[in-house]
Amino acid sequence: MWLEQLRRDIQIGVRGLLATPGVASLAILSLALGIMATTAIYSVVHAVVIDPFAYRDVDSLMSVRVWSPTQRGFRTGYTVDQFLEIAERSTIFEGVIASTISDVFWTDDGEPQRLRGNHGTFNTFEVMGVPALIGRTAVSADAAAGREPVVVLGYRFWQRQFGGDPGVIGRQMKLNDTIRTVVGVMPKRFMWRGADVYLPTSFQRGQFVEGVRSVHLLGRLKPGVTEAMAEADLRPIIEDLRRQNPQQFPEQWRVGLLSFEETFPSGIRRDLWVLLGAVGLLLLIACANVSNLLLSRAGARQREMTVRAALGASRQRLIRQLLTETLVLALVAGAVGTALAYAGLPAILAMVPPGTIPDESEIALNTPVLVFALVVSVAASVFCGLAPALHGSRRDLAGALRESGRTLAGGSRQAILRATLVVSEVALSLILLAGSGVLIRSFVAMQRVEPGYPPDRILALRVPLPPSRYPDAARRIAFFQELVPRIESVPGVTAVGLNTGFHPLGNMWTGAEVSGEPPSQDPVVVHQINAGYLRTFDVQLATGRLLTDADVTAAQPVALVNERFALTGVSNRSPLGLMVRLPRLPQLPFGSRHDSFQIVGVVRDTPNDGLAEPVLPEIYLPFTVTGLALQLAIRTNGDPLAVARPVTSQIYAVDRVQPVTGVMALDAMIREQEFATPRFNLVLLSVFAALGLALALVGVYGVMSSAVAQERHEIGIRMALGADSPAILRMIISRGARLLLAGIALGLLGSYAAGRLLAGQVWNVRAFDPLGFAAVAILLAIAGLQACYWPARRAARTDPLIALRLE
Repeated sequence: MWLEQLRRDIQIGVRGLLATPGVASLAILSLALGIMATTAIYSVVHAVVIDPFAYRDVDSLMSVRVWSPTQRGFRTGYTVDQFLEIAERSTIFEGVIASTISDVFWTDDGEPQRLRGNHGTFNTFEVMGVPALIGRTAVSADAAAGREPVVVLGYRFWQRQFGGDPGVIGRQMKLNDTIRTVVGVMPKRFMWRGADVYLPTSFQRGQFVEGVRSVHLLGRLKPGVTEAMAEADLRPIIEDLRRQNPQQFPEQWRVGLLSFEETFPSGIRRDLWVLLGAVGLLLLIACANVSNLLLSRAGARQREMTVRAALGASRQRLIRQLLTETLVLALVAGAVGTALAYAGLPAILAMVPPGTIPDESEIALNTPVLVFALVVSVAASVFCGLAPALHGSRRDLAGALRESGRTLAGGSRQAILRATLVVSEVALSLILLAGSGVLIRSFVAMQRVEPGYPPDRILALRVPLPPSRYPDAARRIAFFQELVPRIESVPGVTAVGLNTGFHPLGNMWTGAEVSGEPPSQDPVVVHQINAGYLRTFDVQLATGRLLTDADVTAAQPVALVNERFALTGVSNRSPLGLMVRLPRLPQLPFGSRHDSFQIVGVVRDTPNDGLAEPVLPEIYLPFTVTGLALQLAIRTNGDPLAVARPVTSQIYAVDRVQPVTGVMALDAMIREQEFATPRFNLVLLSVFAALGLALALVGVYGVMSSAVAQERHEIGIRMALGADSPAILRMIISRGARLLLAGIALGLLGSYAAGRLLAGQVWNVRAFDPLGFAAVAILLAIAGLQACYWPARRAARTDPLIALRLE
């Protein structure tokens, strides 16, 4: 009987919607827009935050974290010897693995290719708990003496390079001058460290296999191990390691576990939650809009509901019927919204900033996302339909008829409810608009930050020298000392810079000790440069002198610091001539014979930790101190990409099998790394704000149009008694303006709360932005008054005789 009643309710609901196709279409479209945005963003949240990894029991995969309570950051990477010590002595793990992100060079018949490699222990695939897609994974037997080296391919590399050919199993590849046999291909979502190739490696104490000096440690925790038990197990091991190498660990340290998701988080996790909240507001606006439409329709159906009640229908039966109609409408809107989300998802994915989501994430409208869309549709049907159902199921016909004759200002419960919904729509729309305005102002401010040089005239590239051919600093230094003059001779090149990173994108951090100054825990950015880097990036001298070619060639223990360093690291005296000590430099992988440098110059501050962050203290050293600089910045007098081929040909002239990677204009690199995430947030939130504004204006227009229709008799009487058209126009617009003002006032309060949230996540954002709030309030007021004008104009043209005759 229950199923039969549901079937009958659905039939009646479909018939009722078909009877009013205009209202039904507008309601479906409004709700579909909200469901579309919510489903699309949730699909990204589900793939990036909720279920990003496809490894077995990912919650038990833990990194060993060592950190200092007094310093920024922590470490989860260790030297090979330290990894082996922890792996052999710890008792809290079922299995421990090592991994790297390494340059792997594939030499074949064509040009050499640089691949993203992962040198890992032979138990890697067993601990991660994922079998091969085709072939097999590496096993412990492959580590036996005399066995040929093997390699396992990543899925994307297999598709890109071999077109998904299963015949790749058994093929031999020359990787880092070692012949390896392909034994398997991993599944699509196995992207451990984002590798193209997985190189099973036997790590031994005191040995650097294929140049691997440090690895990341990951273990699968045994069941029942607590944080306190883990710290008690790991503390004596770390104490022994610190005793052996005190410079590699902080003086005040702690050790603990770090979950897999915390070790490899998404760079846009917080942004996605903000966007999900924004689409939630959009969905609420859509629901309020649909509820308004259904209330208008309920007024027209009051006589039908009263007749049903007279024939014996209970109020619960009437509410169920009306909610079923809304459910049918919401399910249709859900189907349309899901289809729109499927169509729009590629556009969202195209805007996702590179490198901000786990490689394992697969963003798609999968089963959990579709279930979410269904739940949202059902919840929206209740939210949209409950108020109209309660109103339409009232059994007081006389009261309903009395209210139907009242004006919007006359106290009608339906009119008050509809006005409340419109005020809510306006308020929510204003919050979205204010959030979008805040992001626009922040984005514009970021673009106005001057890097101090013309990035559109600089070509950036990386020359990853393979350890097999360049095993020490002397050979790496000799390579670049031969290469740089060759590139400087290329027509169109005005300067060539060498460094381990570029301004303003950041570089390595370390601690620094200035002679005669108290110890400081503040991080210092370290640049390892040639003399041409300063010319390439227009680094201006403040006092003292710059580094010279002679300083770099002789690896002199001299340094430059920026003004920020001189201000924070040196108190009440000139930094020139002082000695600054960098304790990390004698350690691997630096291996410098110097750890103290004399400050010979102070340069002007330049953004060095991103455009959205304050300038950090920094120090410039000759690259020949360590020989680790691998990135070239080539300044040109024209289009930098025009010299890309001549520059790479000079590299091949020095070493014909040397790969070159990351060739791009520096301004494109800055846009990709600095502006991609703000642009992603800005575009999506602006689109949602525009949709919210449109829905809110539809709601305002609908309420005012309905009010005009209900008040035709009153308007006719007013005009018959002498009211002219401007008076009627002012009356209707003033009513709409009151709704707008109430919504704007509530929206400003909500915008202030939203601003406090965004202030912690978006650069240069204040909780209260008077200019931005005023701009969006004025925009919404103008648009809302325009939506009020057309019904008011129609009311002002009412013929009083026709209005009175119709009544």
